[in-house]
Amino acid sequence: MKIKKISCILSSLFFITTSNAGDTCLQQNFWDIWFNQGSFKGFGLPPSETQIQKAQVELAENYYLGDRIAKNYKSAYDLFLRASKGDLTQANFRLGLMNHYGQGKEKDLIKAFDHYQLAANQNDNEAQFNLALMYRYGLGIEKNLTEAYHWFYRSAASEEMKAVDACFEAKSTVPEAQFNLAQMYHYGFGTKKDVKKAFNWYEKAAQNNLKEAQFNFAKLILTGEAADYHFDIAIENYRLAAKQGLLEAQLNLAQLYHYGPSYFQNFKKAFKWYQAAANQGSNEAIFNLALMQQYGRGTIQNHISAKNYYHQIEEKNIPEVYVNLGFIYHYGLGTPVNDQKAKSYFEKASKHKFGEADFHLGIIYRDGRGVAKNLVLADSFFQMANEKGIYEAKEIIKTLALREPDDINLFEAP
Repeated sequence: MKIKKISCILSSLFFITTSNAGDTCLQQNFWDIWFNQGSFKGFGLPPSETQIQKAQVELAENYYLGDRIAKNYKSAYDLFLRASKGDLTQANFRLGLMNHYGQGKEKDLIKAFDHYQLAANQNDNEAQFNLALMYRYGLGIEKNLTEAYHWFYRSAASEEMKAVDACFEAKSTVPEAQFNLAQMYHYGFGTKKDVKKAFNWYEKAAQNNLKEAQFNFAKLILTGEAADYHFDIAIENYRLAAKQGLLEAQLNLAQLYHYGPSYFQNFKKAFKWYQAAANQGSNEAIFNLALMQQYGRGTIQNHISAKNYYHQIEEKNIPEVYVNLGFIYHYGLGTPVNDQKAKSYFEKASKHKFGEADFHLGIIYRDGRGVAKNLVLADSFFQMANEKGIYEAKEIIKTLALREPDDINLFEAP
């Protein structure tokens, strides 16, 4: 069976929905606010516009997240909108999200884009990332891969951003931006293709535990396309991604344990990872589980279980499934012999040019298993099997040539 390899993963829409800005910006304390060069300001002084907007954002955050008070998107939206007039980054980012997802108001991608852009221009990397996604997929705006690349780069690069109280603070990392930027370089989206730069950004995102990046990083290592081949590092990244539930990583890891280098093969581990991928609906994983159950690799041989696995994917038009179900019913493996079912499955596999199916159809017609004997038809199937490299068919063809025809009596003298 030809094993299909997963070659790449396209980006998922990782829209950032929470802000994780750092707290390195020094906040004004009581003495900074009320004492100026040793002179007490006194009480009852009106707060500045910046202080009002900061308070609005803080209260809005409580409404938005449901901290200390009941969650209320409508109240949060109103407060963020007031604070946004002072160009506060956090207010514009939240307004972008709320318009994007229809929180506290009707969904409006155009307004979401506008607010993301305001926050992005103030170096909010989460807003930059969401803005880049909108450009990449044409959400609320015309698709523009060049702009998408620009904003993914801004988001992934290390910069400062304006904080709630208008000072500056270090940005948190957005691994999804690093991953998307890697893809832009990998496939030449919005910029010149550069696999080495893609590799470097995949590595950064992988180090930040993004499973999709770990998978692509491992794949590039195994191909040697952008870095020196290093099997152990690739396997470790596949394993990290697989543990986080990435189906493609689970399947590739299982295949490497199943069909990889002899020193690395481990059928029990292969069976385990095929099970994980099968639980996510992978037909290829289900097929390989059936094979391992059928031949007792990595698990106890169990033809009944193998048959059940094959039947799960019977309608997926996988020729190998038809061949193996044909074997099971032809030889009575874990089930009574059923010549009609065996013939039906071999016929389906024969349409896909499987020599083993042709060979067994020849046996069925030669021996009259569930059908009338027909040596001419049997010979035809054996010839087809021989042409496909089933050499046992060649020997059977020789024995058929030595037999007398069934209609020999027609030629007897009166």
